Amino acid sequence: ARLEAIAALLAAASASSQSPNVVVMLGAGVSVSAGIPDFRSPKTGLYHNLQEYGLPYAEAIFDLDFFRTNPQPFYRLCKELWPGRYQPTAAHVFIRLLHERGLLLRCYTQNIDSLESAAGLPRERIVAAHGNFDSASVVG
Repeated sequence: ARLEAIAALLAAASASSQSPNVVVMLGAGVSVSAGIPDFRSPKTGLYHNLQEYGLPYAEAIFDLDFFRTNPQPFYRLCKELWPGRYQPTAAHVFIRLLHERGLLLRCYTQNIDSLESAAGLPRERIVAAHGNFDSASVVG
């Protein structure tokens, strides 16, 4: 109910506007609230948790050459982030409400968890800077 009230206020404030103009930019914090670990936090981040697989450097998990020699770290990450395991947060729902009220121009996200889509935000409103599970494809 609180999010509905905030979205209604935004709609009223934007009533004189001819076009939607709200742009949302999301980072790891919004997904951490859903229980998804971020990448870099000491002791709890995904990179830290994947070190047991002997990564030469943290970002190797996304390196195609490394994947070809050792795909296990990437598969573990996929299992950790697989859609349906986590639920959208109030922030994700709020963004959907902005869209439903005609206020949202675009939602830019650095997250790969697809929680924006899970909250009901249409794919055409989402720009996933690093890709996401909604648009993943097999390489190699």
